[in-house]
Amino acid sequence: MNALVFQYIIIAIVFLVAGFYLFKIIAKNFSAKKFKKGKPGCDQDCGCS
Repeated sequence: MNALVFQYIIIAIVFLVAGFYLFKIIAKNFSAKKFKKGKPGCDQDCGCS
C-alpha cells in the first residue's frame, strides 16, 4: 500500500511539472505578439520606421 501511494505521488509531481512547463511555453507564445520594450509603437514590418 505504501509503495502504491509513493508511485501516485511521483506521477502527480511529474504531471504538475509537465503542466507548468507547458503553461510557460503557451504563455510565452501568446505574449510574443505584444510590443517589445524597446519599440513602443510598431515593428519594422509595419512601415513606420
